[in-house]
Amino acid sequence: MFKKYADETMEFVKKLEKDGPRLPGTDEEKAACVKIQQEIKDRVGLDSKTESFIFAPRASIGAICYLGYAGLLAMAIYYIGGLYGAVLAGFMFTCIITFALLQIVRYTGIFDLCFKHEKSSNIIAELPPQDGEEVKCTVYLGAHYDTCWCWKLSLRNPNTAIPKTAYGLVGDIIMIGISILRILNEFFVFGYEAYKAINLCTMLIPIAIIPGFYWISQYVTGDKTLGSPGAMDNLTGIGSNMMIMKYFKEHPEDMPKGMRIVYLGFGAEESSLKGSLDFVKKHKEEIQDGKSYFINVDSIADPEYFEVIIGDLLQGTKFDKELIGFVHEAYKEIGINDAKNMYNPVGGCDATPFCNNGVPCVTIAAQNPTTTEYYHTCKDVSDRFTTDTLEKGLNVIYRVIKKIGAKHE
Repeated sequence: MFKKYADETMEFVKKLEKDGPRLPGTDEEKAACVKIQQEIKDRVGLDSKTESFIFAPRASIGAICYLGYAGLLAMAIYYIGGLYGAVLAGFMFTCIITFALLQIVRYTGIFDLCFKHEKSSNIIAELPPQDGEEVKCTVYLGAHYDTCWCWKLSLRNPNTAIPKTAYGLVGDIIMIGISILRILNEFFVFGYEAYKAINLCTMLIPIAIIPGFYWISQYVTGDKTLGSPGAMDNLTGIGSNMMIMKYFKEHPEDMPKGMRIVYLGFGAEESSLKGSLDFVKKHKEEIQDGKSYFINVDSIADPEYFEVIIGDLLQGTKFDKELIGFVHEAYKEIGINDAKNMYNPVGGCDATPFCNNGVPCVTIAAQNPTTTEYYHTCKDVSDRFTTDTLEKGLNVIYRVIKKIGAKHE
């Protein structure tokens, strides 16, 4: 049923990936936005529009390497600055972990003003109900078209990337405590007899922590030539949603009665979901009408890992139980009986801003959830997955849409 659409999805993916990485806020991302709009026009026959927004590209994931360099600098100050060095270093270590928690873990954007700002855009295309019918419900099909900076640690060795990063983060917390201990010891808080022993410990223990900050400094690179071309993450989502729109345009008799489908291509997802956050902010009343649904499609490539993303763990979101059930039903209908529920373990996806605004949402994915050499690296290319997987993904999206439509008959 979706074989030709899967073939065209793969054709689209291969065409776009040739242009290389589409890092948030770059000229390459802007060029991809224009090209995707043209693809929507040529392949689907729909006009699209864009909504632009200003954001700080390197203020989240892109800043991880800066934290490593800051940690190494703080270590140098700690060793050469005496008591005052310990005070300043302790402050720096505290700032590092605070920034990491607020910007990279929780996506608050509090420190965005400290970084250079750029412009990105969301792409919007609409397929209205057939024959001028009244809108009974709206399904927003979302995916992001930007790509990530290369995660060098994953590229080098995916098995050690997480432990090395954790080593650096734990080391930062330990250094806060050691800095405080050293300061207190300088005032002989623990007594004269303990002074030398504590002083020796506060000089030796940090040496073991230095590699952690080095590894964090190597976590990502801003080198465009090493950035991800994003075939899986997330041209598969952009292309699949485009082909679903094409299918319903070519088969209006199969489109649920009274359904409006809105195609959303988000920019700057890799910069703390800035594209989807901007869309939700601008369309808050529209999406909170009680008859809107959001289906996020993010990475359809690994056939043995079809899963339902039921929430973003670090963002504290839980997606809609009914839509989660619809996705499981769709999986079983096409022969995938072992699909699992999974919380997105790190970061966040474009469903979270919709979830936080009361919109029923879910994320569909087929991606190995462990750290791999192709996730967020230059090895995210289309040669490693097949059209069969894309066809299954299209079938699932289609069936979930049909189930939403049946609910409103």
